Amino acid sequence: MLSKILKVKETDLHKAKSPWSTFKNAYLRKKNIESFWKKLDKKNLSEEVIRVTDKFIKSESYNWTSKFWRHCIINHYQHMANSKKNIDPLHTILRLDYAGFSFLDDFSVSKSLENLKPDVHLNIDLFKQHDGLSVSQSMQYNMVLLILFEKIKSKNIFKNYEKINKDIYKKYNPFLTIDGKIITQQMLISLLEFEKIEILLKEKSDNETKIVELGAGYGRTANMILSLMNNVKYVIADLPPSIYFAQKNLREFFPNKKIIEGYDLEDKESLIKAYNNCDILFIFPHQLNYFNDNFFDVSLSIGNLCEMEKTQIKNYMNIFEKISKNIYIKVWEISGLPFSFYKYYSVHKKSDYEIKDNWEEIFKERCLMPTNQFELGYRF
Repeated sequence: MLSKILKVKETDLHKAKSPWSTFKNAYLRKKNIESFWKKLDKKNLSEEVIRVTDKFIKSESYNWTSKFWRHCIINHYQHMANSKKNIDPLHTILRLDYAGFSFLDDFSVSKSLENLKPDVHLNIDLFKQHDGLSVSQSMQYNMVLLILFEKIKSKNIFKNYEKINKDIYKKYNPFLTIDGKIITQQMLISLLEFEKIEILLKEKSDNETKIVELGAGYGRTANMILSLMNNVKYVIADLPPSIYFAQKNLREFFPNKKIIEGYDLEDKESLIKAYNNCDILFIFPHQLNYFNDNFFDVSLSIGNLCEMEKTQIKNYMNIFEKISKNIYIKVWEISGLPFSFYKYYSVHKKSDYEIKDNWEEIFKERCLMPTNQFELGYRF
């Protein structure tokens, strides 16, 4: 009845809850991080996490956060607060919100098996059980990983395999050794992303590559790019606690890189000065506005636009168009917006992601895995 009154259509993406429950989540329930943070028992949180979060709550970026990510941030902090200080909570958080594709629907499996040779001859422990996964979960994970490896093993994508910093992927993903190569799903997916990002950088004019990534997660894509490219300047704009984990990991796995926090920088001059004095700069999203026009060679937005409200998508796309020359986007083919009233986005409808007709489309392709994701590249 409620969906009829408001003239919206229920979709397969929104059937998990009743219309009334969906309405409450969309309009009535407020996810107030500031209020939650004040009441949270922080004894198990590191001083650095507390410091960064305090800065974030006072920043303009606090108001840029989608309802879905306010929900996720609260859940992440609850988990961190309940974890022991000597335990890395990111392992569980990744499994909750950034899990590898251990389980695939029939569509993804059938699409992934297309054009795959029936005979597979590999040196692989297909029955390996991984920490944190049951036997059946491990088998599914291994099969998915094997399918993905078979799909790309003949590509030139492995030419720089030895240069990849694999430790970050082994730390957070179950891995297999296939034909002598240490492989994880997230590593292969990051490698495929890198292949597409390289296409957007072909017309780059100078030697230094300037990259900005919105929402870097634990740093998997940044790790791949920094492993395989020389003379890269990398900016990560994100929210806590994710930005804390990315910074912690990149400091650990790239000890020779100069990494700077720019959270306190509130003008263009000081931000550019910090940028010039480091290899990797961490900032909050609102600080993207301080960069000059066409400053970056490419902006990266992987898996986060489909989790934003429409006004936020428009805001970020306007910023990307202003500060960079190209953009790489990765989204679900059809995505139900969490905490909305039956709102969904389609990759096939440009207006859903504020993609302008005058942008040059370099590629728009279905991902090898999961096959219900698309990657898009545009030149502004």
